[in-house]
Amino acid sequence: MNNVDQGQPTVYVIAGPNGAGKTTFATEFLPNFVDCREFLNADLIAAGLSPFAPESQNIKAGRLLLERMRELKAERKTFGFETTLSGRTYFKILRDLKDSGYRI
Repeated sequence: MNNVDQGQPTVYVIAGPNGAGKTTFATEFLPNFVDCREFLNADLIAAGLSPFAPESQNIKAGRLLLERMRELKAERKTFGFETTLSGRTYFKILRDLKDSGYRI
């Protein structure tokens, strides 16, 4: 199932507490079951910026993730992202995506 072909982009929210297996699930599920090739994960971005001290890059990684979300929205691309949903940041973003025609 590829929602891009249907004209409606989809955002897949992979949510859960730390250590729940979100990344493991997403890397198997998104490309293999829903043909989603774009996955955003602040922890992986931070590790890419500083492999030996990723925690030192958390803020920058979060900013880069949000910037990439804006780019994907502008391109109307389907994507997934990982979150604990512990704050209100993603509530506003998800509402904006829904208002822009995204399926969540």
